[in-house]
Amino acid sequence: MWILLILITLLLSLLFKKQMFNTLTDMNKTELNYKGIEIPIGMGLMFIPPIIFFSGFLKYFFIYNISDLLIIAILMMAFVGFLDDMTKDKKNKGLKGHIKALVEFNITTGMLKAMSGFVIALYVSLEISNGAIEIIVNLFLISLFTNFMNLWDLRPGRASKIFLITSLILMPFMASQGIMYMILIITVLLVYIKGDLNASYMMGDCGSNLLGVYLGIICATSLSIWFKIGILIVLVLIHVIAEKISFSSIIENNKFLKYLDMLGR
Repeated sequence: MWILLILITLLLSLLFKKQMFNTLTDMNKTELNYKGIEIPIGMGLMFIPPIIFFSGFLKYFFIYNISDLLIIAILMMAFVGFLDDMTKDKKNKGLKGHIKALVEFNITTGMLKAMSGFVIALYVSLEISNGAIEIIVNLFLISLFTNFMNLWDLRPGRASKIFLITSLILMPFMASQGIMYMILIITVLLVYIKGDLNASYMMGDCGSNLLGVYLGIICATSLSIWFKIGILIVLVLIHVIAEKISFSSIIENNKFLKYLDMLGR
């Protein structure tokens, strides 16, 4: 059964990858990448159909009750992320930029994305948590993971690699339910990543937000409370550093990190 599920997921990923690329290209939904080359943006939309399929499968055959929450979350974050991709409004970046925009009552698509991420995280946390402490931990874990993936979507394949590395580090500590969900999203990402590394397209905020909220929800439902608190501390530190230092410059100035960043390009 598992082999069949993975094969169907692979086929769906290949099908929607091609279709989404053609659709975005035909509609001229493109953006200049860091090299100044115009390529399709929003390819993260191709993740949605396979996720809906295998989430439904796991709910029906294994009675996993997080499938509905997961689908609602990825659809919402992909939608607001795609709006942000299409507006090309890049004036308010980072957590500081979003907070400043809110204080000034300037509701940009970036601000809408941040607010939506928080609301989705709160909704999911209230559904899955036991007690106030766990609600707070899960709320910020999901919120920060959603933005965490956004921090890395600056070079071809970087966000995809970060997602894969983070997933492989965390999976050994997850419950079996979480491992199943992670195996299937990794299957989709492996289909996607080649074109990302080749700079043939960009996943956009719709893709990075989707992957971030996905990872956050799986971690929130599959890890122990103390492990989640540890991850939350790391995420807070990463976001604080990101407001002060460019991760791209750190990577460029470190031979090993640069090697990993360039791997596959």
